Amino acid sequence: MTGGQIAGLIAAIAFVVLVIFLAVTLVQAAKLLKKLQDTIKETTTMLTVITKNTDRILDQSGRLVDKTNTLMDDVNSKSSKLNPLFDTVENLGNKAADATSDKPKTSGFGLQSILSLANAATIVKGISKFMPGKKK
Repeated sequence: MTGGQIAGLIAAIAFVVLVIFLAVTLVQAAKLLKKLQDTIKETTTMLTVITKNTDRILDQSGRLVDKTNTLMDDVNSKSSKLNPLFDTVENLGNKAADATSDKPKTSGFGLQSILSLANAATIVKGISKFMPGKKK
């Protein structure tokens, strides 16, 4: 064998080794791409499930907020109906304070006493509207 043939043989062996390493690398790259493809499929499936669950949660949250708003409107409406009762109680308290103050009294049963009795009657009438079991 001549020097050129030996060099050609060495080059051919080096080329075969290079092709083998490239083949191994390509096989590993193909496996990696297959795993990556499977991971993307799983991720897509999971995202679909998460999206459905999120949509359901958002829908339920919206309905809950609507119910809460309805309940708050009802509470506000009912509490505003109690305002006259509290005003009457406040007036009666003021009248009672005036009646028991150190002011000189002109008579034992004057206009002030009549107004206090009228306020007391109004309170009793107002409270009876809120008592359970008593409906008019």
